[in-house]
Amino acid sequence: MATPKYFMWDYRSIVEVGSGCRTFIPQRFMDMGCKRIGLITDEGLIQAGVVDQVKDIFAAQGKPKIVGIYDRIEPDAVMRVVNDCARWCREMAVDGLLAVGGGSVLDTVKGVKALLGMGEVDIKEIMPGNIGPYMRPMGKPLNVPHIAVPTTAGTGSESSPIAVLYNEEAKIKGDLLHPYLPADYAFLDPDLTLGLPPKMTADTGFDALSHAVEAISSPGTNCMIDALSVQAIKLICRYLPVAVADGRNLEARTKMLVASNMAIMSFAMSGLFYPIHNVAHAVGGQLRIPHGEANAVLIPILMEQYPKHYLSNAEVLADAFGVNTEGMTKEEMVTASAQKVRELQQKCGVQPKFAESLDEEKKEIMFWAIKYDPAGLFYPLPDEVIRGCIAAAFA
Repeated sequence: MATPKYFMWDYRSIVEVGSGCRTFIPQRFMDMGCKRIGLITDEGLIQAGVVDQVKDIFAAQGKPKIVGIYDRIEPDAVMRVVNDCARWCREMAVDGLLAVGGGSVLDTVKGVKALLGMGEVDIKEIMPGNIGPYMRPMGKPLNVPHIAVPTTAGTGSESSPIAVLYNEEAKIKGDLLHPYLPADYAFLDPDLTLGLPPKMTADTGFDALSHAVEAISSPGTNCMIDALSVQAIKLICRYLPVAVADGRNLEARTKMLVASNMAIMSFAMSGLFYPIHNVAHAVGGQLRIPHGEANAVLIPILMEQYPKHYLSNAEVLADAFGVNTEGMTKEEMVTASAQKVRELQQKCGVQPKFAESLDEEKKEIMFWAIKYDPAGLFYPLPDEVIRGCIAAAFA
């Protein structure tokens, strides 16, 4: 019998779940001693009326005060915007950060939190080579009160110690890792996700699925990771098609927010072994394909092109997808799990390939982008796997 390996579970967010739970946000800021709140979001969420659902609570309760709204967040959490938002926070003398939005908003705010907490003004200074590995003991308390309210069920960024930030000059998605990046409080209020269109619902749901799959298949997995990942996958397989078909189904929206949060916990605790995200980051960086869409296409492709990576925990992976494994080899379990993902793609209207076509020159650029992506430096993919993924993913 193998000796169970050592692992540490380090999670800091208090997670509040349920329709209307956003009404507690002002009090939580008060509990943290905040008086001047900076609300950070994007223009689309303001136009959609989502931000008003949060802002009006502060107006009704009187305090603390929202001293300003920063709405210039762009897709992919651009480093230039991180720097500008941190400047705005200093000028507004905010003492609490309120992030309302999807993964780009939530990751941008975590970059801002790092700049404020570390006393820096340029995110590139703390991410040399597009990587900022401030794991313990390097990662010290940032002491910036922070509440996150996700409006999509996908990234789980509200509770993640990882921020993916886009270096627009290098066309590279970099990783900032810090144990104090997660929000002090994460509010999973399904009311704020009801208006999400079917395609975005599907793509963000597959982003959550990719986190759970990457966690289970990581060499750094453990029994706690498996528990969260398996349940997350089961919830996604059951409720994502419902949420795509009926965007106002509160049960499906709630379960998807919870699944997303559980998946990111397992993902973040499993080590830096992320082949799906390696390819997705490079694809997103080069072609500006949204991260959720990239993962939605790539999950089964990586399982098919690089089955070796998934063999060590194939039984758990197959169990998560409801595969009857009786009489199966591990290789067959991985194949069957990939097929379950493809079936889920069909149910949710996700295309199995990217619409973009690449000529030979662009394929070569993509190969090197994948090979030298920050995630690929931690866990390099074999060259033949990279080329196989490119051939399988593009029309």
